[in-house]
Amino acid sequence: MNKVVTSAGLLALGAASLHALDPEMTRAKNGSPFSVAATVRGFYDDNPTTSPDSAVVGFNPFTGRAIIAHPRNASFGAEFSPSIHVNLPLEQTFIRAGYVYSVRYFEDREPNNLDQSHEFNALLRHAFSPRQDIGISDSFIVSKEPSVVDKFGIVTAPTRTDSDVFRNHGTIDYNIQLTQLLGLGLGYANNWYDYEQSGRGSRSALLDRIEQSLHADLRYQVNPSLVGLIGYQFGMNEFTGDDFIYPGPIASTNPKLRNPKSDIRDSYSHYIYVGVDHDFNHRLRGSVRVGGQYTDYHEIGDSDISPYADASLTYVYKPESSVQVGLKHTRNATDITAPGKNSRPTLDQETTAGYVQVIHRILPDLTGSLFAQAQHSTFNSGAADSQNENLFLIGVNFEYRINYHFSVETGYNYDLLESDVQTAVGGKRYDARSYDRNRVYVGLRATY
Repeated sequence: MNKVVTSAGLLALGAASLHALDPEMTRAKNGSPFSVAATVRGFYDDNPTTSPDSAVVGFNPFTGRAIIAHPRNASFGAEFSPSIHVNLPLEQTFIRAGYVYSVRYFEDREPNNLDQSHEFNALLRHAFSPRQDIGISDSFIVSKEPSVVDKFGIVTAPTRTDSDVFRNHGTIDYNIQLTQLLGLGLGYANNWYDYEQSGRGSRSALLDRIEQSLHADLRYQVNPSLVGLIGYQFGMNEFTGDDFIYPGPIASTNPKLRNPKSDIRDSYSHYIYVGVDHDFNHRLRGSVRVGGQYTDYHEIGDSDISPYADASLTYVYKPESSVQVGLKHTRNATDITAPGKNSRPTLDQETTAGYVQVIHRILPDLTGSLFAQAQHSTFNSGAADSQNENLFLIGVNFEYRINYHFSVETGYNYDLLESDVQTAVGGKRYDARSYDRNRVYVGLRATY
C-alpha cells in the first residue's frame, strides 16, 4: 500500500483515467526502468478492527435488555513496506510490473497484532499497427483491509475481516479501427475473490465469487478529439463458496430457500449503454457511459432493471499536478444475506460511488494529495430490502522530497460507515455495523 490516500480504488471507477495520467510511464521515460523503494511508518489507528461503537453480544432475560459490548480499541503501530517496479517502454509496446509488500504491527489490537499484505500489478500495451492495439492488465492482492481488497472500484464488504482475502482483477481490451470513422472495441474482465474463512455464514460462503464480463463497443469518430459509441456488455457472477449462507436452516414453504448455499445468488447481467470519449485539449480528458442493466437471478427465479453509469474526468493542469473525478452506478455483491418475509436472502446491492483525487505540487520539493470517495448503496431483497448504507473515505497526504533518494511523508485518513442494518434483540433493534475510523501516520521513504 504505497499511498494510503489512494487505497479506495479510483482507477477503475473511471476507466478513461487509466491512460490520461500515467506517472509510471512518465518515470520510465525520465529515468531507469527499475525502481526499488522502501517505506517505514509510525501510525495511530483509533479503530483497527472497523468495529462499531457498541455491539450486541447477548440478551439478559432478567432485565429484558440486550448485553452491549464496546469492542473497538485504539492502537499505535509501525509499518514496513518494500516495493519494486519495472517500466519498459519499447517501440510499439509498453510493459509495467510492480510488487508491494506491507507488514504492520499493532501495539494493542485483539485478537492479533500483525497484518501482512501483498500487491502485484502488471500492464502490457501493444500496438500491432496504427489501426489495432491491445491492452492487458492484472492486479493480485492479499489483504484484510476492505478498501485495499476493493481498490479497483466499489467497496463490496466495508468491514474488515480477521482472515486474509485473495482478490485478482484482470482485463483484456482490444481496439480495431474498421474504417476512417468507425472502430470496434472488445474487452473481457475477470474478478476473483477468495476469503480464508469457511463454514456456515462465513465470509467465504457469502463473498467467494468469480465475476466475468464481456463487452463490445461500436465507436464513431465525430472529430479528431471526440468519439461517440454504443455498446453492450454481458456479465456473469458465480458465487463459489459452496457453503450454507445462514448459520442454520430457516422455516420456509420453499424447500430451495430453507437452507440455501452460496450459488443461490448467482446472476447474469445485460448492459446496454451509449457514451462519449472527449479530449478537450492535451491536458483535459473526459469519458461518459450511461445506460441500463438487466439482472437475471436465475437460481432464485427473479430479475431486476436498474440504471448504469460510468463517468470520469481527468485534468493535468501542470507537471506533477492533476485532478481526477469520477462516478459509477451499478449493482454489486454484498456481505448482507439475512432472509426477509418471503424467505429470500439479500441478493445484491445497487450502488452509486463517486470520487475525487487532487495531486498538487505545492513547492518544488513538496507534494500534497487529497482523496475522497462517497458510496451510497441500497440492498435488494432479504431482511435488509430497500435499506441503505453510506461509506465515506477521505485521505490527505504530504510528501517532502529531501533529495532524489529520500523523502518524508505524513498523512491522515478518515473512514465512516453509516448503515441502516440492525440487529433485533428482545424486541428492540440495535445498530449492527456502523463505524468510524481515524488514522494518522508519519514516515520515511527511500527510493533507488
